[in-house]
Amino acid sequence: MEFPTPDDPKQAPVWENYVIAQSAQASLRLIPTYAHALGVEVEGRRVTLVLQAPPSSPTADQDMADIVSELEALLGPDVAVLTRLDFQEECRLSPHDRACWFFASRA
Repeated sequence: MEFPTPDDPKQAPVWENYVIAQSAQASLRLIPTYAHALGVEVEGRRVTLVLQAPPSSPTADQDMADIVSELEALLGPDVAVLTRLDFQEECRLSPHDRACWFFASRA
């Protein structure tokens, strides 16, 4: 199987859209219950999952590790998947964020 890349998107219309869709797919049933929001930053072959959560949240989470593992499998071996925790008291999303948010809690 050949995976799309930033240089050759194959059948993916836009690399960033492809990564966002795959990130949402990878996170199904795995988003931690305490999460305010989950998004992704795409910089070529470097992809960063961004978890926005309250300051009291755990810094290491098996669910996030599982999402990263799933995303790595979906994007292929040439993409580096990193994570970043963004601690906020409340969910704060802005169209000016670098992250493309695909999940926001209702609470």
